[in-house]
Amino acid sequence: MKEKTLKISEIFYSFQGESTLMGTPTLFIRLQGCNLKCKICDTKHSWGKKHKIISCKEILKIAVKTKAPFVCITGGEPLLQTKELLPLIKGLLKLKKIISIETNGSVSIKKIPINVKRVIDVKTPSTGFKTSFKKDNLKYLTNYDEVKFVISNKADFEFAEKFIQKNNLNKTGCTILMSPNLAKKGLANKLVNWMLKSGQQYIFQPQLHKLIKEKPINLIKRS
Repeated sequence: MKEKTLKISEIFYSFQGESTLMGTPTLFIRLQGCNLKCKICDTKHSWGKKHKIISCKEILKIAVKTKAPFVCITGGEPLLQTKELLPLIKGLLKLKKIISIETNGSVSIKKIPINVKRVIDVKTPSTGFKTSFKKDNLKYLTNYDEVKFVISNKADFEFAEKFIQKNNLNKTGCTILMSPNLAKKGLANKLVNWMLKSGQQYIFQPQLHKLIKEKPINLIKRS
């Protein structure tokens, strides 16, 4: 059987700057390609055609070598390569890795094992893709998963609240993250106030890696 390979933008070792795993030493596997290309994207280098073809076996060797307990699979949009990705996930789980996968919400999470933390974006109006969320994903959510809204203004926050209420997101058991667009000066404080006034149990989640401007350890050169 031919070994599965993945289109990889970069692999690096750093700390997790997002989700409830924030602050944990993490091996990041960034896959190439995205189907949305949001206006506020901060990883545009993963959009293009430049990438490295790397086998699952080689990536697993990197995971063993770095000894990182946490692994984050991200993009771009990693689920565009779901078929190729599943053997890697299986191998990482055999290594007892704690895996999270970051997805833009427009691709099905159905085939991703429930013992992988699925951090799913719901794109807000400021991204330019407010209708991109695949509603079928809601029925696959568990209390291990997290749903994230990136907020750039009050309209984004109001959109998020309506989405949560309309889809009974609080009843799925998943964690709801509100992440301020740090490029917007003063927005973080405003978002905290909006969240407190809402009376809901949302988690305020700024991108920690942007606040301290860390330098990751690159394990392969960026394409």
